[in-house]
Amino acid sequence: MLPIITHLMKLITLFVSVVLMGFFTDIASLRKQYIAAAESEQEANELHQQLEKVDETGKEFTKLGYKSAAIVLQAKYAKGLLTKKNLFTKGVKLLDATIDRAPNNYEVRLLRLNIQENAPGITGYTKNIKEDKAFLIKNYNSQPADLREFTKDFVEVSESFTKQEKALF
Repeated sequence: MLPIITHLMKLITLFVSVVLMGFFTDIASLRKQYIAAAESEQEANELHQQLEKVDETGKEFTKLGYKSAAIVLQAKYAKGLLTKKNLFTKGVKLLDATIDRAPNNYEVRLLRLNIQENAPGITGYTKNIKEDKAFLIKNYNSQPADLREFTKDFVEVSESFTKQEKALF
């Protein structure tokens, strides 16, 4: 009986490892796609299509953050002011709702800071910059290495952080 339990435990461990690895690989892929989508309409469309089916009422908060960001990027490339406005509003409402549901999700807060930094001034979408910046600084060291690296790359080009703050990353 004991060898069966040992074998079963090994299978469970392998399954959990594969599932977790798939989750983290998936998020790493989303990070790369997000960066590319900021520069390419085709990449933005692909990112949006990949995330369309993410359940907005679900608990995959990081993916919801990327879905929100993908909608905002759709606004960047959309034709017509009304379409741009509607997509932007939809994306930031989903992003803010996601943060309301998961206020300690570091990566989603990073996405919001990035969007607020780059949003056209006419949108007025800048109210959380100081709050998110403080959150990122405070929680940076407790993040996984890959997310710290992603954050550092963002902070280096960010205009929201002072030279002294950038040195903290």
